Amino acid sequence: MKSAIEVLLTSRPLERVEGEIAVAGFFADDRPLRSGAARADWRLCGGLSRRIEGGDLSGKSGEALLIGCGRALRSPRLMLLGLGERHAFDQMRATDEMRTALERCRRLHFTRVAMSPLGIASDDLPRHAAALVEGIREAWRDAERSLRLRYCVPRSELAGVLKAFETAGRAVGLDGFRVALAESERGLR
Repeated sequence: MKSAIEVLLTSRPLERVEGEIAVAGFFADDRPLRSGAARADWRLCGGLSRRIEGGDLSGKSGEALLIGCGRALRSPRLMLLGLGERHAFDQMRATDEMRTALERCRRLHFTRVAMSPLGIASDDLPRHAAALVEGIREAWRDAERSLRLRYCVPRSELAGVLKAFETAGRAVGLDGFRVALAESERGLR
């Protein structure tokens, strides 16, 4: 069976996006937390910061922490990923981190994923689109079940990210790949 991959771009913050699991990352040298990790930490009353300070996670690439969120996030679970050192993050690492994140989700049988950009500034997402689409393709290459990825992007960046992801999907010839604006964003195009 050939599985489909649907990427829905949303301007909602990570804590307000529904999925089976929410995914956020942080760099080993980032304190305080930023982006989706910071928003999730705030909703969890500093629980992520306490886990990091307690040594449960250092931010090293390859580390992961899976926690139940109760009602703090719209997704019942959060996977927090270490992204390594910020200065060493490049397009190759962007591909690797996206692939690793989605492979973990796939192994846990989660196919409805909410994700904030892993280590990439929102205004830099179009430049990294090809790397991200490649990571998605590699993670879901032989999957039996379809992926529905809700990807959090600031409203001001939606149009540029949509176009970049569409172009990247065509460039890699990814069958069954679809990128669109989430329903709540469709009037913006």
